Amino acid sequence: MSVLRTQTAFGVSTFGLLAALSLLPIPALKSAEAGALITYDEDGNERWRAKWNLQQITLSGQPMVSFTETGEGRYSPFKHPVRWKLESLWRYENRFCPQSYEKRFTDLEGNLLVTERFSLDWDKNIAQFERIDHVGNHRTEEVLKVPLDTLTTDGIATALRALPYDSPRPLTVHLLTNAPELYKVTFKIEGREKVKTPAGDFDCYKVKMDIDLGFLDLFKVLVPDTYFWFTVAPPHFWVRYEGLESGRGSPKVVRVLTDRRDRS
Repeated sequence: MSVLRTQTAFGVSTFGLLAALSLLPIPALKSAEAGALITYDEDGNERWRAKWNLQQITLSGQPMVSFTETGEGRYSPFKHPVRWKLESLWRYENRFCPQSYEKRFTDLEGNLLVTERFSLDWDKNIAQFERIDHVGNHRTEEVLKVPLDTLTTDGIATALRALPYDSPRPLTVHLLTNAPELYKVTFKIEGREKVKTPAGDFDCYKVKMDIDLGFLDLFKVLVPDTYFWFTVAPPHFWVRYEGLESGRGSPKVVRVLTDRRDRS
């Protein structure tokens, strides 16, 4: 079943100039990067670990960024440990914007559990989403209208390298989750902090993400504050995250960098 949905409750009913004004610049990236991270619950218990790779490529003549992540552990909403592989593509010319995404979850024996995928058509300003429940043999499809400033959760830590750190000011864009839900969010640079991680100690900018829940703002107290930390030194790479694991209803977690390196 396919559904066309415009989420006016979250302030997304018209597109154009206002969205274009809030586009982030293209972030500074190496030709290839790799790293690892670990995620803890609020009590400091390990939930999962993941490794990631980022690479600049050319696809059909279009400069792109390819991002992959492989992980294992306890991940919401699954009741038992799972493994996953995420693959996504982002355009890397004129602006940095999501193009496609696929994430496959399996159990520890390799049996496929869930596949999530979406693609964005920027000529029509739509996102096409599909989720397949391989255990329940159920498929869900949706089509959402999205503005030009839409980011997705898989690449947000890379996109936010381009925040105006030298002249801090709030920046409002839209965030598409894998629910799928579209939110208007505002990023605010709140200052600098020293952050200790297994990858080292870093002088970081602390960035808060405020979510506009529209008519659900009365329940905002139920949503924990969301923070990111990025290095002060260019290219302002991601170091730490605090917030919901994977959207509303998932647990609050702390995610930290355990390894990062540039690759030739």
